[in-house]
Amino acid sequence: MNPEGRPGYSFATVTDASRPRPRTSDSPFEGEDGAPSDLAAWEPPAQSGSPTPPSDSPLPMLLLAQQARRASGEERLRLASDFNGLLADVVAEGAGRAEADAFHRLLEGGTLEGLVDADGRTCRAATVESLLALGFPYALEVRPEDLDHLKTTPVLGTQLAPPRGGPFPALAVGLGALAAQVLLTVTGLVEPGGLLILQGLLSLLSLALLTVASVGSPLYRGALALLTVVSGVGLWMLLVPDVPAGWVAGLGGLVAAFLAALRKS
Repeated sequence: MNPEGRPGYSFATVTDASRPRPRTSDSPFEGEDGAPSDLAAWEPPAQSGSPTPPSDSPLPMLLLAQQARRASGEERLRLASDFNGLLADVVAEGAGRAEADAFHRLLEGGTLEGLVDADGRTCRAATVESLLALGFPYALEVRPEDLDHLKTTPVLGTQLAPPRGGPFPALAVGLGALAAQVLLTVTGLVEPGGLLILQGLLSLLSLALLTVASVGSPLYRGALALLTVVSGVGLWMLLVPDVPAGWVAGLGGLVAAFLAALRKS
């Protein structure tokens, strides 16, 4: 009590431990109502060298593409083949929106650039095919540039490389077969006849037109059809009794027609 009769306080008796501390609203250990919380405030993890795939997309597919990008040589080819095989499995199991979004993310992010499997099939083309295989409405979402890439990529087992040398491989095969047919006739192994001579003349005409005509022109297509028909008739004459058979020229003519059909320029 002080001299005026009122109670007094001594600040020396209040220690730092018992002194109240101000409460802050941004304390990581308090909840919404100010009560202490046992959970620390969450902070996003530090970014590593490779991004973490989103949780709403098939992780094995995205991770395999990233592994293939980091690999090289035969290991890269193997991983790319595994990736293309995994795409087929995903579509076969019944894919939906999440898988379609993952396909778009792979195509738009550039993850598949330069990835080619052991058969020469690009992972980008395989992804576009998988997206198209999902049907409506996902097939309508394919970008034009991805469709162009798919069109320019050869389909396995359906396309062959054109022979080098322009028209000369077909010409060489056709003339060689005609020369062999003439040799058989001269030696007496094959009797000469009007149909055999006509076959040789039409084959020569077809080969000449295929050599000078532009690839894809009406004249070129007509000469190709003529050579195919004449050569087929030459092989068919083997089945007709007492008719000189131009099977050598027919066989060589069909091979020449096949080589001419593969030409691009």
